[in-house]
Amino acid sequence: MSQKKRKQARTSPKASGSPRPGTSQGARQAPRSGSASASRVGSAGRGSGRLQPDYPYQPMFTMPASEPMPGVDYALVMRSPAPGGAMRAITGLALVAAGYLLITQILLYLGAWLSWLARGQHGSMQDGYAAVAGYQVPEGIVIVNLALAAAIIVVLVIARWCNGRQPGWLVSVRPGMRWGFLACAVVVGLVVLNGIYLLAPARAALHWNPPSNAWLLMVLVVVTSPLQAAGEEFLFRGYLQQALGALTGRSWVALIVSALVFAAMHGSQNLPLFIDRFGFGLIAGGMVLATGGLEASIAAHAANNVSSFGYAIAGGTLAQTRQISASNWATTGSNVVGYLVTGVAMVAVARLLRLRRVTPDTPS
Repeated sequence: MSQKKRKQARTSPKASGSPRPGTSQGARQAPRSGSASASRVGSAGRGSGRLQPDYPYQPMFTMPASEPMPGVDYALVMRSPAPGGAMRAITGLALVAAGYLLITQILLYLGAWLSWLARGQHGSMQDGYAAVAGYQVPEGIVIVNLALAAAIIVVLVIARWCNGRQPGWLVSVRPGMRWGFLACAVVVGLVVLNGIYLLAPARAALHWNPPSNAWLLMVLVVVTSPLQAAGEEFLFRGYLQQALGALTGRSWVALIVSALVFAAMHGSQNLPLFIDRFGFGLIAGGMVLATGGLEASIAAHAANNVSSFGYAIAGGTLAQTRQISASNWATTGSNVVGYLVTGVAMVAVARLLRLRRVTPDTPS
């Protein structure tokens, strides 16, 4: 080969690695459609005027599990920058409301029917249902409390498959149940609430008139009332508060609205009793935000219900306490003070245990 031909071979496109005719180096390294730069171009090309990330399509149901945003409090755990988050929150709220009402009513009527059959079908089925719902028969405590506890299953399933959050994120920002803190909170709730109740000048005089089966009633209350309390907390302070946070982006809005719904869902009541329940909802929701989880609110709710029904059993007024629809301002004031002191004490315990109140900065 002549020296001229050898020189041409050394400088040819194939030998030098230069791009072929009609192409450029940039064209050979063009980004794939899923890359960040392609996403920015795609977003800008739709006329948004801004460079925004292009999130992949996410189905409404069978939503893939994802981590919450880092450094957000409990009420914002369900919030997501991906498109469609608000619609998923609205859909989830509708499904939770329908599922809760459907499941609880099915379980209540099924339990009441079994109770009515077991007791010889005395009276009408409606009478049997009223006896169960009003705690006029011992099994009513179990049936009502377990029906309300079923809300836990409803909200966990919908949070996972509609909102893409694993069950642990509905419990706390850890995520998951912090059992040591829960145990401490139960002790604090029982001591503080009962101490304030016994010392309050507005309390009614305690009467000792227990029924013959008081021991059975007390066992049923102690075993099942905490489950009922947990069900309501998972529903109102858990899913409702997180879904409202996802919709509004404001924790305080989620706190107030969830407390209002909680109070209203207790049915017919006068204004002092409504304020009593609204106050509990506000303080319980505040505890959730301040401690980063449901443990404190579950403990306070369980301690309050077990204590209230315990005193009612001792005085022979369990059915009347169950169906209470009126209170007075003195009792409401005393109760709200008790809730507030309990909340402050539980938050103090959480600080001593150095519990985090926001989601981790890195994925769990």
